[in-house]
Amino acid sequence: MILTVTLNPCIDHTADVESFTPGATNRVLSSRRDPSGKGVNVSIVLRRLGIRTVCTGVTREENRGLLEETVERCHIAHDFVTAPGALRVNLKIFDRAAGVMTECNEQGSPLAPESLGEFLELLDRRLPEAKMIVLSGSVPPGVPDDIYKTIGLMARRAGVQVVLDAKGPLLHHGLEARPVLIKPNLDELRETFGVAPQTPAETGTVCRAILRETGLTYLCLSMGAKGALLATRDGVWVTPGTKVEVRGIQGAGDSMVAGLCAGILTCEEPDKLLACGAAAAQGSVEKPGTLLCEREDYLRFLPKIPVQRLSI
Repeated sequence: MILTVTLNPCIDHTADVESFTPGATNRVLSSRRDPSGKGVNVSIVLRRLGIRTVCTGVTREENRGLLEETVERCHIAHDFVTAPGALRVNLKIFDRAAGVMTECNEQGSPLAPESLGEFLELLDRRLPEAKMIVLSGSVPPGVPDDIYKTIGLMARRAGVQVVLDAKGPLLHHGLEARPVLIKPNLDELRETFGVAPQTPAETGTVCRAILRETGLTYLCLSMGAKGALLATRDGVWVTPGTKVEVRGIQGAGDSMVAGLCAGILTCEEPDKLLACGAAAAQGSVEKPGTLLCEREDYLRFLPKIPVQRLSI
């Protein structure tokens, strides 16, 4: 079973426009509101790939039913702590012409120390039944920057593998728990590690150096339209993905994390592991708004993902 952690869930309000113009009136072609969170998204895709998962985290008193109804509708078990406040609302504007998403994300209601302590007690009870835990996304005000380090060390003491998908101080501190996998994008790689490689060979060399310094097993770098890269201590693999009509990019990274987790659990070789992540991501980007990869999408893309080992 894979536990996912969502400490700062939200309601995603996604609006599609033909061509977004800042400072002007933009006509919305379609819109939708979805209770969400990065950990919730990972659990949804894992469930669709046939892997047992449990959503944990913090929900809010004022609209708690929205998040619970979402995961229950997907037949996913959940165990949330309820804290005062309301779920934050994130505005997503998708420019169809450019294939670009503009995000305006709220910080969320503050989380009191007693609510965070209640969650850590809950997690301590759930860890013994898990094989892996996924720590992803932002945290609300009041939560320390080293929370993913704290949770990661708890998980490691329980013999549970840690997957970390975060940025900034959350990623920096979380590395001290020595997760099995991190999945930064190019901006997060530069911000966290102070590197800006220009070529695939340079990128692979940098990522392997990070593995040696941090004790990670895998580093998967998502590179947007350029595809993705997977580094291990033994080598580096890259994929450009396959041709797909981009209809929405929100949730693609979470889908990639789910595919990678599925590959790790089934002990896939690095090239197949990267293909698992890329197939799940591509299954999401062809869907509008915040809709996520389905099992049939994953199975359709998986044999089509070209993966090459770099000679470095």
